[in-house]
Amino acid sequence: MTDQSIGPAAAAQRALPARYYADDDVLTRERAMLMDHWQLVGHRKQLAERGAFLTVTLNDQDFFLIRGQDDVVRGFANVCPHRGHRLVEGQGVKARITCPYHAWTFTHTGALMGMQRTRTTEAPNRAEIGLTEVNVDTLGGFLFINPNCNAPALDDYAPGLAAQLEQHCPDLPQYAIEDGPALGHSYTCDANWKVLIDNYLECHHCGVAHDTFNDMMDIAASSFELFDTYTFQTAPTAGRADNRAFPLDLDHDVTVGHFWFLFPNTVFGQFPGAQGFYASRFDAVSPHRTERRTFSLIADPPTDPGMAERNRLRGIWSSEVVSQEDRRLCENVQRGMRQHAFTQGWYVTDPDAHGISEHAMRHFHQMYLEALEST
Repeated sequence: MTDQSIGPAAAAQRALPARYYADDDVLTRERAMLMDHWQLVGHRKQLAERGAFLTVTLNDQDFFLIRGQDDVVRGFANVCPHRGHRLVEGQGVKARITCPYHAWTFTHTGALMGMQRTRTTEAPNRAEIGLTEVNVDTLGGFLFINPNCNAPALDDYAPGLAAQLEQHCPDLPQYAIEDGPALGHSYTCDANWKVLIDNYLECHHCGVAHDTFNDMMDIAASSFELFDTYTFQTAPTAGRADNRAFPLDLDHDVTVGHFWFLFPNTVFGQFPGAQGFYASRFDAVSPHRTERRTFSLIADPPTDPGMAERNRLRGIWSSEVVSQEDRRLCENVQRGMRQHAFTQGWYVTDPDAHGISEHAMRHFHQMYLEALEST
């Protein structure tokens, strides 16, 4: 029987059915889908020197990236092919990769270079064993991996996105990695990962739920552009140096925000305020819990003597005000997804008023259903 709640006729008006936000079996399918797409894992400046590595866990699967002696950044499954022990922890610099269990040693290219043995030891041929490599690519300096060996390069997957970043954030390559959750966007939320992305892709709620943000921004002037695998939002401020969110220096700060969503679970952008940039990945911990992991960059050197203080105040506002507002909204929605009286929501769209339109969220749902079906 055809599911009429997600059929073509319903797609224009009805949102994803609630079960897609609360069902364990759906999450199992989603995790396979997520691992078939590019996943944000860090920034290339974290791997500036040869031998530098970082680790990441995605959907209970462990990986690491390392810059080789040839200056190529490669990605591998973080598991020893001998007995399955994890190879490296955290991040740092290593001349070679040595398993802490039995000291099998690998080069930066993943080749097995040594193991404990004598002349009478029976062991596999080293030439036949190596680490499992995964695809690595960059976008705007950020590092992505994809375990799917047939995945298209990011430039082919999201054509035009790199050019948009260069156009709207020309100083991005000069930004430095900022320590700590500077933009307040690394946190755990008791809601489905798609609830958080839905919330990110519409500002219908902004005037109601974010009064200080609303005071700083000109929400009615915001706009969304939809592409096959991503969306682009332009969000101008109201041009007020003094507002209820945080102070702006209209001569040095970002006064028009630019934000992108890259399917399936990456967002990044240049938030109003001190010159900087962020990128976030939404990890599905369970159907009812999400971890948002963010990497922040900041202008280096500072644009002016007061930038650091304005950035500090923006960080406080982001962490203690708007992020908390969004968390409460998303957790409340997740509770609604479990209510018997709620089975499916509605889209509100307006081609001329993007500040209240949910067409970018609908576009996400269309990409999501197509990807889930093909997984």
